[in-house]
Amino acid sequence: MIIIQLSFPLKSALFVIFLSVSLFHFKPLFNPTRKQTLTHYGSNNLTVRKNYIIRFTEYKPASDHRSYLESNLRSDGWEWIERRNVAAKFPTDFGLVSIEGSVKEALIEEIERLGFVKDVNVDLSYNRGLLGAGGGAFENGRKRPGKIFTSMSFSEEKHCHVSGLSNSSINWSRHLLSQRSQVTSLFGADALWRKGYTGAKVKMAIFDTGIRADHPHFRNIKERTNWTNEDTLNDNLGHGTFVAGVIAGEDAECLGFAPDTEIYAFRVFTDAQVSYTSWFLDAFNYAIATNMDVLNLSIGGPDYLDLPFVEKVWEITANNIIMVSAIGNDGPLYGTLNNPADQSDVIGVGGIDYSDHIASFSSRGMSTWEIPHGYGRVKPDVVAYGREIMGSKISTGCKSLSGTSVASPVVAGVVCLLVSIIPENKRKEILNPACMKQALVEGAAKLAGPNMYEQGAGRVDLLESYEILKSYQPRASIFPSVLDYTDCPYSWPFCLQPLYAGAMPVIFNATVLNGMGVIGYVHSPP
Repeated sequence: MIIIQLSFPLKSALFVIFLSVSLFHFKPLFNPTRKQTLTHYGSNNLTVRKNYIIRFTEYKPASDHRSYLESNLRSDGWEWIERRNVAAKFPTDFGLVSIEGSVKEALIEEIERLGFVKDVNVDLSYNRGLLGAGGGAFENGRKRPGKIFTSMSFSEEKHCHVSGLSNSSINWSRHLLSQRSQVTSLFGADALWRKGYTGAKVKMAIFDTGIRADHPHFRNIKERTNWTNEDTLNDNLGHGTFVAGVIAGEDAECLGFAPDTEIYAFRVFTDAQVSYTSWFLDAFNYAIATNMDVLNLSIGGPDYLDLPFVEKVWEITANNIIMVSAIGNDGPLYGTLNNPADQSDVIGVGGIDYSDHIASFSSRGMSTWEIPHGYGRVKPDVVAYGREIMGSKISTGCKSLSGTSVASPVVAGVVCLLVSIIPENKRKEILNPACMKQALVEGAAKLAGPNMYEQGAGRVDLLESYEILKSYQPRASIFPSVLDYTDCPYSWPFCLQPLYAGAMPVIFNATVLNGMGVIGYVHSPP
């Protein structure tokens, strides 16, 4: 007996069922707390305050939400926090408040009883740790929740310690090509350039560390926005500039895929490599309000329990923004996917080397949201080159970096090129995250060695995906489309599992990609 468990991203919310069996329920979502305190010393007492996100059921000006709370809350011990950024001119669906620890429980309970309040969550802080490969951020000896940058560079340090492998180090310099190839030529981007497709009129949102306005590698920096508490738009770390270079750079030494793409740089991390959920929520809302086409997010973390973040990603994709995200650098262990790349509506990208081997640092599936109540999904969706990729430096010149945060902008650049083949007046009508994922997974080249939880559909194939998209008609499909027990090692562990009468049922989780709309229904049994 084989039970097919289907995940429905439907470009937004995720609906999962056991066909002909029962409704599938998610692991409960909750928000682990982070240390984020403002401490004030009074005469003889200590008051600890934390920032909380209050989500409302409607979009309204922030001033209206504030007035609503002030008119309806009887308790003291809270303070509204003004958020001064470019999203302030648009309606919002949340507010940020500081709450005293002594009244926290009673006050949150009072707030959540209000009719127009959806819920209250801690404003989590995200830090970029020194990940290496498989590293992470730890707190009090335990891996902490929250988002962290996927490690961006192994090439600048000859050796990198791998946490979890005792007394071992890996020389990332070995087994590399004797000369660096342009990653764009490896995917055949020049074939589309010759046809006149260069990413023109595609709005690319890069959520990262910013970019400098006068950088010589970019011809089309449309807007730079700052969502942090620092007064700068510039990239002082180099990560955001590098990512932008892989997507849209025009320097001959480190060409990007789509040089005419319109770059919108969202600076969501400080120079100290810190961010907060509330900064992301404002930036995501602005991306929706300004009609971005593609969004690259080279961050990740083991925490898919930050509900405001996760649900805002669903809203992003429901608004036809194609999100590409790094699957994480917590390999080679299985079940180490990073969020948001592990979400069904996001294109999760793993890393390979130039020999088409899965990079040891690339996180492996399956997804863990469904466990223990169901079976995890196949992730990553696709893989791309993530070792020794050339990209732009902060001011001028090129450098090479490695990591899935490098593989992610490779795919984001491919996506920008693919978006540009659809006439601008028809893009929002035809293109959506589901159909772009269909084009990528159906066009991908399956690699000989890795299994489906390491490579997903395989290595991105730009030209095959182009052929699929240029004549695309909205439809639904299933990924993976086949569970072949004779295909080893790709179908591992199923291909090693004997089938016999009386055996336990086999459960396999496949994802329905619905290119026809945000909402869909299972019309009849398969």
